[in-house]
Amino acid sequence: MDDRDDAARNLERIRALMERAGRYSHFSGYSALLAGALAAAGALLCRGFQVNFNFPAHARPLAAIWGGVFTLALLQAVALTVAHARRRGEPAWSHLAQQAVASMLPAAFVGAAITGYGLETGQLDLLPPMWMLAYGSCLMSLGFYADWRIRIVAALFLLAGSATLFWWKEYGLRMMLVSFGGFHLLLGALILWKPRP
Repeated sequence: MDDRDDAARNLERIRALMERAGRYSHFSGYSALLAGALAAAGALLCRGFQVNFNFPAHARPLAAIWGGVFTLALLQAVALTVAHARRRGEPAWSHLAQQAVASMLPAAFVGAAITGYGLETGQLDLLPPMWMLAYGSCLMSLGFYADWRIRIVAALFLLAGSATLFWWKEYGLRMMLVSFGGFHLLLGALILWKPRP
């Protein structure tokens, strides 16, 4: 009987190790915090320059501000993720990382296509909700390779994007602050938080 119990425990340990090996864990909490700060800065810049998603004439300054925010957020995320992997002595561009990135590409493509459409047609109020929905879809795909924290924040982005699309389109700038600012800060806090033993 003891041998059977030991075998079952060993099998459970092996299963847990395999699950952990199949989970991408190089996310930097500081990267999420920085992304949130960049989004907040973008919203403050828009407010300072009095540009808003409700006015088609504001397409160029909005594209410049948010294009800069997204580019900086992506660059710092890549840099901090690579640094995190190196600190752990693991490859940053592993097969698992390649799968995770590939899973996000369709939703990222949809977001880019809708961005082009919104800027070309002047339907700028579509951009904040569609960015939230596309990004939430990216995170949800990534969540299959990561843990519950990514999936929770992905669900928040999807809910906020849907609510903005149907009811709060005129509050696009505020929702950008809440979602890309606030949800990233939440994600960073969740990643960095370590429960006391």
